[in-house]
Amino acid sequence: MEWKINKGSKGCILCNKEFYEEEEYYSALFDGNNIFIRKDYCTSCWCKDKGDELFSFWKTRLPKKDKPVQKFVNNEVFLDMFARLEGKNEPSQRNLRYVLALYLIRKKIFKLKSFTRENEEELITLFYPRENKEFSVFNPHLKEEEIEAITSEMSQLLNYPYLEQEVLINSD
Repeated sequence: MEWKINKGSKGCILCNKEFYEEEEYYSALFDGNNIFIRKDYCTSCWCKDKGDELFSFWKTRLPKKDKPVQKFVNNEVFLDMFARLEGKNEPSQRNLRYVLALYLIRKKIFKLKSFTRENEEELITLFYPRENKEFSVFNPHLKEEEIEAITSEMSQLLNYPYLEQEVLINSD
């Protein structure tokens, strides 16, 4: 995995405005030649052109300094990333999609439907009840350490410190 990982910044990447406590801003992932880069934008700069490399984004809020970090993850961000990775054949992207699928199964957003073999590869069929859709996910047969590494990178990239525990609980 070759992801450039950076935590949320304290200010806007374009205008350098520092974020204040409880201010809403946008975080975005950019696909820079199969390397994910996170950039943060104030709401004013969010409307400006960000180029074709924009992969995914979400709205977030800078927490109060004395307030504990929230322990929830916005599942819509993961659903969006999962959908955008459909059809990607780069090994790191396929591995990421698989780990996202594990997380979405764990959160009962997807239901495991079946396992099939196609062209020497194992595919997992998932059902998404909310939209009555099915998805196929390549099973890369990752080792536990590989899943842990991808999950840790996702956690750091998205600045969700509790993601690691949530994905790893049922990854066996």
